[in-house]
Amino acid sequence: MNWRFRVTLSLMRLAVLITLALVASPLAAQDQAEKPCFCRSSDGEKVMLGDIACLQVGSTMFMARCSMSLNVLTWRKVADGCLSSQISTPKKLVAL
Repeated sequence: MNWRFRVTLSLMRLAVLITLALVASPLAAQDQAEKPCFCRSSDGEKVMLGDIACLQVGSTMFMARCSMSLNVLTWRKVADGCLSSQISTPKKLVAL
């Protein structure tokens, strides 16, 4: 092969690779955009990105938000302790 043919062939290969990369990039980004991101709580439930959940690590309980950091899902502590609701039973009324 002469050198001009090799250079032309190399340039054609480069053009094909660049074209494939330009076509494949938006398709890959679109595929990623359609997939929902979620974290798992300490009891295994799915928590959507941005939502807050009560987590228990050892004996410590805290509120944390499911967030993204460097393209990795992670928990960010929001507050100590967890919010809870409790129904208290009314005390007996004493007749006067």
